[in-house]
Amino acid sequence: MTTHEQAAAPGHDLSLAERRAHMMLPLSERRQRLLTQAAPMVAHYEQETEQAERVAWQGGDIVEP
Repeated sequence: MTTHEQAAAPGHDLSLAERRAHMMLPLSERRQRLLTQAAPMVAHYEQETEQAERVAWQGGDIVEP
């Protein structure tokens, strides 16, 4: 079975057995794992460069003819 760190790595596809094993964990353990995986993603999406790029292509006035 893969470790928690391997499963959280981007591009790592979990097998069906690994997915089922995850679902058999207690709810508190699953929540803890999700929190651990979500923390780096929050930091990624809050980076200033990402925000600036997103505003550049989403921002602006809507002009209708």
